[in-house]
Amino acid sequence: MDIFKFSNIKKMGLAIGLLFSASTFAGTIVDTVEQNQFVGWWGSHTYQHNLNDGLNQTGSFSLGSALSGYLEVEVTDDNDGFFEGLVPEVILFTVEDFNFDTGAITFNNGFSGALEVNALGALNADGLLDIVVSSLLGDFYVGKSTLTVQVPAPATMLLFGLAIAGLAVRRQRQLQK
Repeated sequence: MDIFKFSNIKKMGLAIGLLFSASTFAGTIVDTVEQNQFVGWWGSHTYQHNLNDGLNQTGSFSLGSALSGYLEVEVTDDNDGFFEGLVPEVILFTVEDFNFDTGAITFNNGFSGALEVNALGALNADGLLDIVVSSLLGDFYVGKSTLTVQVPAPATMLLFGLAIAGLAVRRQRQLQK
């Protein structure tokens, strides 16, 4: 059978290897939003990570290139008020629109976690990530927010493109024989 010829197996191995290499070599973009925003009882604070503007970030972002992402938001207690220490502060973190895989409720802590499907999709669509930090009980300060995004490294994409072009040229030469 033609499919089991050694040259076809080499071609399939090369194609599979290229696909894996394109996904394993990734660059990292880190975007930081510095803030010192007070959130009172039942209040909220909304802010945005913008990967399009190049401000506060390392690396450049192309729409649709985010492979994965991780978000960390610092929260500190204001240590003031009648109920301090008696009732744990309950904070709702909403990344993009609220649903059960992007919203997180914590007790007097910051947020850290991987971006889920909806948030990663929104980031790939427009380069923006909307975050809402809400007080369900208590008051606190929202501090630094750090978004880390994995994107394909430009050199990897160039290598991948050259390999595909080389395969196309080789195929064209075989058809001409």
